[in-house]
Amino acid sequence: MLLKSHGTSVSSTMKFPYVVVVLPVLVNASSGDRRPDFIGCVAHCTSIHCPNSSAQLVESLPLRLTGWTCLDECRYDCIHQLTMDDQINGRPTHQYFGKWPFWRLGGIQEPASVLFSLFNMSVHIQGAKKIIHRVPRQHPMRLYYLTWSFTSINAWIWSSVFHTRGK
Repeated sequence: MLLKSHGTSVSSTMKFPYVVVVLPVLVNASSGDRRPDFIGCVAHCTSIHCPNSSAQLVESLPLRLTGWTCLDECRYDCIHQLTMDDQINGRPTHQYFGKWPFWRLGGIQEPASVLFSLFNMSVHIQGAKKIIHRVPRQHPMRLYYLTWSFTSINAWIWSSVFHTRGK
């Protein structure tokens, strides 16, 4: 079916572009961050364990190496106390600071994600070695393949750093 519009024919099946209107949205913290019992727990913990705000480093070597502070330790403890209480009472698990409450391992916040990032990185390292040894220097795509490999290796390094201690 054709429509007449100012002397021109326009197909009724023609798709007109949609106008996208971007409205500012109010951004809230994760549901766990806003919980009054979480805020109270962190305030109580820091008042007891972190009296000197300038010396907030934790004592454990793995936690010091990964940058955990006394405030971070209080938040971590409160997150897991409240999560266990929620599970016992059949309430849903909340996210805190945009993340699910994972258990850390040796200061590593998300050990499985770090491990998978390192596995992905190792595969890209193996691929880069194969390109270096098997693809002739004159090959027109060699530089592209190596650039892709080293960019990917870099990305997986930073992915593992992020998951080690994502603040």
